[in-house]
Amino acid sequence: MKVEIVRDDGTYSEFILRDTNPAFANAWRRAMKSHVPVLAVDYVDFYMNSSYLYDEILAHRIGLIPLKTNLDRFNLQAECVCNGEGCPSCQVSLRLNVEGPRIVYSGDFVSDDPETKPVFDNIPVIELYDGQQLMLEAVARLGFGGEHAKFQPVSVCTYRVLAGVTITESCSSCQKCIEICPKNVFSAKDGRVIVSDEFSCTLCRDCLKVCEEGAIELSETNDFLFSVESVGQMDVREVAKRALNAIRSKAEEMNSLLEEL
Repeated sequence: MKVEIVRDDGTYSEFILRDTNPAFANAWRRAMKSHVPVLAVDYVDFYMNSSYLYDEILAHRIGLIPLKTNLDRFNLQAECVCNGEGCPSCQVSLRLNVEGPRIVYSGDFVSDDPETKPVFDNIPVIELYDGQQLMLEAVARLGFGGEHAKFQPVSVCTYRVLAGVTITESCSSCQKCIEICPKNVFSAKDGRVIVSDEFSCTLCRDCLKVCEEGAIELSETNDFLFSVESVGQMDVREVAKRALNAIRSKAEEMNSLLEEL
């Protein structure tokens, strides 16, 4: 089993997981969504809110703002020395004090920790009109995607089985497969049909319907193409690595439980 990077710009990544099975591929996908903790605002203390939105609506909006997360810097509250009461090692406060008329953006929050700040500064929170004021303290902690979607480090995490496409010697080069293929998997070169983009094949089998029997062979492989987009709290590679560590940890825990039986 190995991983082959196809595309990676930090926020969005495509990679191939080779020589494995659907069970492990799906476990990795689920771990990236639900078993890698990130920071998000968990509760908000309002000291002044004369805007047109209720406190609950504003708190919900603020909670969905993605925050830069350094997992080596913070502990889970359940594992912290403060026993979950809240301390600088397991939570961070972001303060806001603005008056209208103006639009309040995510970049207006002032964090106690300079490294922990909104991923994007231009997320609109609310528009304040003349005479309106908003003063609050938002407290962020680490959480998992299983608790709430705001704790998910990835917005997109999908995979699909890669197809094996082979042009056999019985192909007459009629090029009907080129015309019918919706993904442009095939092309012509020197009068012959070739496979030009095997990764795009979705196994729709339209080519088998128009070509002579046996001219094209399609099969499912043990390779999976992942498409993962980070929300921005951390790079995709770090999310993927920490998801693998989570799977390993759970496997070791299961082994220890089985040994006790």
